[in-house]
Amino acid sequence: MRWKLAVAALAASWGFISLIVAHIELSAFVLVFWRVLLSALAIGLGALVARRLELLNLGRYRWWTLALGIGLAVHWSLYFEAIKLSSVAVAVLAVYTSPVFVALLAPIFLPERLSRAVLIALPVALSGLALISLSNSEQAHVRPLAIASGVAAAFVVALLVIAQKRIVKEVNAVGFSFWIDVAALCALIPVLPFSGRIVPSGGELAYLVLVGAVFTALSGLIWLVLLRKVTAQAMSFLSYLEPVSASLLAWAILGQQLGTKMLVGGMLVLVAGVAVVLGEPGEIAVTEVAGIPPAAEGS
Repeated sequence: MRWKLAVAALAASWGFISLIVAHIELSAFVLVFWRVLLSALAIGLGALVARRLELLNLGRYRWWTLALGIGLAVHWSLYFEAIKLSSVAVAVLAVYTSPVFVALLAPIFLPERLSRAVLIALPVALSGLALISLSNSEQAHVRPLAIASGVAAAFVVALLVIAQKRIVKEVNAVGFSFWIDVAALCALIPVLPFSGRIVPSGGELAYLVLVGAVFTALSGLIWLVLLRKVTAQAMSFLSYLEPVSASLLAWAILGQQLGTKMLVGGMLVLVAGVAVVLGEPGEIAVTEVAGIPPAAEGS
């Protein structure tokens, strides 16, 4: 249970990202570019200071890493595009359909059984998320292209979670994270000339460093470690705590009001999350039932 609680805490911490990004007047592509650039720099400098540059070795999953990096860039770009086409509310509601895709695909591509806890909790959490999204926007500006972009982002991130889960126990998390960021960076560079202002101001840079170093580099490493301990279905589902956290932080820090829809929706998501934490089987149990021995831990 402690590993699932750690996942919940990690997802809740991501609520700070939306507050930070709200203060930065840069385009979506530029924000993603700085996010992965500063994440890669943080990991690289950390290895250099620790005199452990060998941790940056890519290992044998070069093509996987390249694909995951490009996929990460595509996911974030689609997500931000959904926001630009409609609203944060619509984008969040569309993108957070990803646990549905993970629940359907994980039993096919991973040694996981279809989680009854996730299947039961999903409708409850989706209902809560819909209430949260509606309470955050009086005019949702629902557009078919925005929904398509958000759902595409959800499908891409579901594939990323499953791909990471397949190989995470056999890779070095530090080098894996570093080279995924580098691949994402290379994928974003060609679109920068068409993305408006690139250079952030001093205040914006400070926020970007926090997003890149803490909420991408450090969070990404923690995510990979936890992905070794928790099923992909539970990992994806518990990410629902991010929008709940963002709403509560906006209330606590920015003074935004919490309406009835927000409170009820947040409670539904939290109740569903508790159900998954308590009811989702442990990773070792799932692996043993599948008849596949646990993979050796990466160095």
